Amino acid sequence: MQELVEKGLVRAIGVSNFTITKTEHLLKTAKIPPAVNQVECHPYLQQQKLKEYCDSKGIIFEAYSPLMNPGSQYKESDAPNLLANPVVKEIAAKHSVTVGQVCIAFPILRDMVVIPKSTNPVRIVENLRSTELTLDAEDMRRLKELDRNYRTIPGDYFMKTGQSLDDFWDVHEDKNFVVNV
Repeated sequence: MQELVEKGLVRAIGVSNFTITKTEHLLKTAKIPPAVNQVECHPYLQQQKLKEYCDSKGIIFEAYSPLMNPGSQYKESDAPNLLANPVVKEIAAKHSVTVGQVCIAFPILRDMVVIPKSTNPVRIVENLRSTELTLDAEDMRRLKELDRNYRTIPGDYFMKTGQSLDDFWDVHEDKNFVVNV
């Protein structure tokens, strides 16, 4: 990929689902740092420390699945339903918007690039209108309190035999990492 940038065939390199630890390892050997890190992010998985880390390294934090991928065929039967969360519903009602718009506006107002997915033209327009929504400090505080570190895409199909999800996601290493802002 770095050769492609050097040849002018691509403008930038991005990574996906990189933890702080994985990014640190990459930065030790990469001539060209990643421009973006695309990761799952929603009110139940806010990834604030990773966001601060990416900001400190000049890496754009791009949030996918801001609605927790509600239509996924791979969703666990006991998965929490973000779109039915009473706090999110109250905030949506307060602003006369959809719960989806609240979930998309939340990371936008945290200075993240957000990529919601929809094939429904009405929803696509709603998603775009999320950029017009301003949540106040109380709304943001209440949404921040919803963080559970819950992944809709656990990544277990990428793991090595015998590896735990905590090891795969570098939970202990990232927890101890000090972000220098």
